[in-house]
Amino acid sequence: MSHQHSHPHSHDHGSDTESPLSTRQKLARMIHHWIHHTEDHVKSYRQWAEKARQEGLESVAQALERVADGSLELNRILEEAEKQLD
Repeated sequence: MSHQHSHPHSHDHGSDTESPLSTRQKLARMIHHWIHHTEDHVKSYRQWAEKARQEGLESVAQALERVADGSLELNRILEEAEKQLD
């Protein structure tokens, strides 16, 4: 199954070796990107959960809500890491 996004963004996840940024700076940028990227996914999960609910697919809606909640927990962990880089 391919991984496709409906939201525009670059998928350069910091693999450039030519960048003059330090590892710390790269990590700060990557973590910031991941947090916002995850927020976009959470919105999508919740939208699709509502659509599933409207179609009578409550178990699917609940699964998508759990995924959204889990994603927010991952963001909390990333935010803790981001604070360590400040």
